[in-house]
Amino acid sequence: MYKRQSVYSADSVPDVIPKGAISFHSFKNNVILDGLVNDSVQMKALLDIGAWGLAVPEYLRADKVAGKKSERIRFNVGDWTKTMDATFMSPGSQFLHWYGEDCVLLGWDFFNRRILEISYKGQYIRELQPIELDSLKGYDCIKFQNRGRRLLIPTTVTIGGKIIEGNCWIDTGLNGTLFFAHNVLSKYGLDTGKTKEGRAKNLDSNRTKVNIMSADTITVGNSMLKGKDVIFTDSEWFVFKENDMYIGLLGNQFFRYFSVIFDFRKNNLYLKPSASD
Repeated sequence: MYKRQSVYSADSVPDVIPKGAISFHSFKNNVILDGLVNDSVQMKALLDIGAWGLAVPEYLRADKVAGKKSERIRFNVGDWTKTMDATFMSPGSQFLHWYGEDCVLLGWDFFNRRILEISYKGQYIRELQPIELDSLKGYDCIKFQNRGRRLLIPTTVTIGGKIIEGNCWIDTGLNGTLFFAHNVLSKYGLDTGKTKEGRAKNLDSNRTKVNIMSADTITVGNSMLKGKDVIFTDSEWFVFKENDMYIGLLGNQFFRYFSVIFDFRKNNLYLKPSASD
């Protein structure tokens, strides 16, 4: 069995986990799973609900002559196995620079038609059966849309008395709370004097200049966070451009405060505040 050296160090290690669950490594609140490519190559996998499909390092390409855009690759995590269309990341990609050459990007559709619980507090994921949803206590259930495999959830943000409402693209691969599309700052007349400058990493360049502002509230369904930073940028990277589909990206710094269940059968999101937060 082949394994490459990882370059990142997990932020923490998981506690005891429930029966049937598998633990994950927490790296800047990203969910990093242990997996296997084609039943033989040990890999890490960043679970990104904002993406779909599988992206793997170039060295895993089987047909190095034809150089096709994608190949079928069998991927395994815990008891889950799926053969997926995989695209390839060049050795110089930012993703591999951050997470190492032994890491793949695993999209939400690996768990399509399943019910997936993600516990940021307990650092585990597990599959639930439909009957288990009937006994949930303390969870808020919010319907999300699947538009072109982008999972969109109604979100309301208040900043300095201004109310910003619209769908947000669920993106657990984003290491932030909420990243607005670049037109929102001017569209809602927000006070730019209250922003502070920062830098954010993305996948097509080293860093992007951003503006950071504290939101009064971020609300999804009946679940609310107060006083969390949101991010604005003028970047031309496609996910941040003005569009009629979503107002921003909702990242893992939002979800880390909750126990999270994605019902990919019925497009339902369940949120329950973590007891310690």
